Amino acid sequence: MTVGDDGPMRGVGRRGVLVGIVGSLLAACGLGGRSDAGAVQDALRTAVEALPEHRGGLVQFQDSTNAGTTIGGVLVLEGEDRAGVEQSLLTVLETVSRTYREQPGVRRAFVRVEAHPEGDAALRVLAADVVEPASGANVTTDDLEAQLGG
Repeated sequence: MTVGDDGPMRGVGRRGVLVGIVGSLLAACGLGGRSDAGAVQDALRTAVEALPEHRGGLVQFQDSTNAGTTIGGVLVLEGEDRAGVEQSLLTVLETVSRTYREQPGVRRAFVRVEAHPEGDAALRVLAADVVEPASGANVTTDDLEAQLGG
């Protein structure tokens, strides 16, 4: 072997750097990267807040390598009893499903939205109470699409 000859591993480091550069360029162009979290959150908030069932609270969106992708929030919705809040939450989740799918670069997200009526924060209705998770305890955007369409 000569000095500077890496043998069978020669060029692997350069290829790795090249793959990293290409990935960064694709992400900068909006291809192969993560979603624009601010734009997705704005779209979700605008859609949910426009619903007549919405009385208060904010939808949050997080797309993080460490924490994962999550749509969450505690909402105050129309309804005087549990059944009324459940119906309002179904409407919200249908809107979330449709709006989320319309956003570029989104991936499957956990949906951790809960709702209660005005004046009764103790009456909590969770997304999992109205949409059955396909697996595990957490509802995902895939579950919303499969069960609610949108």
